Amino acid sequence: PEPADTFDFPLLPREKFGPYIPNVSGSLPVDTRYGAQNPSLGTTGKCFVDRNGNKVAFNRLFHAGEDWFAQDARGRVDGRGAAGVPVHAVANGAVTWTQDIGADGYVLVLVHLLPDGSRAWSAYWHITQPVVAMGQAVRRGDRIADVLNRGYNSHLHWEMRVFGDGTALFPPDSAGGRGTCNGRVPALGYTWDDDPARARPDAWGYRAPTEFVEARSTK
Repeated sequence: PEPADTFDFPLLPREKFGPYIPNVSGSLPVDTRYGAQNPSLGTTGKCFVDRNGNKVAFNRLFHAGEDWFAQDARGRVDGRGAAGVPVHAVANGAVTWTQDIGADGYVLVLVHLLPDGSRAWSAYWHITQPVVAMGQAVRRGDRIADVLNRGYNSHLHWEMRVFGDGTALFPPDSAGGRGTCNGRVPALGYTWDDDPARARPDAWGYRAPTEFVEARSTK
């Protein structure tokens, strides 16, 4: 792929989309910002296991991306408004993963070669079947899919990270390693650990998506 010299946002125009923020974007107790814990997700255990051998409740996990919903001019979420909206490659890159995850749509991952020679990956969840194929080179702004119609929960889960997949992301002494979190190639979308210093997404190689793009944008 051509070097990723500049970045842009996956849903455009930028001012019409953003994460759900409680009592800002709407009245629901939903927080879909990067690094947020979401009280609305309930207490069902997921793949993380604490030191006592207990599954960690979903509402304790830290969000590793941003969920972008359609928003009106006041920043209020329209839960259905993003359905069918084109999803764009955030930078020049190539397709490294596509996966059908059933009722939740598809996951797609792109690799980006940064000007300093390092790599970053962008991930897009809850999308329709991609219009690009494994290994295909893409340019910034290319349409890669559309946001899946999930009714009032129509949104794009978008990640920026400095690892390619989650096959061996969590070491054995971590909550993810003790559980079943490893081995998931597109990664998880959430992090957690008993040690607060490595509980949040940055500790595992995720980056705040909006900040990542704004620091590398020409706008």
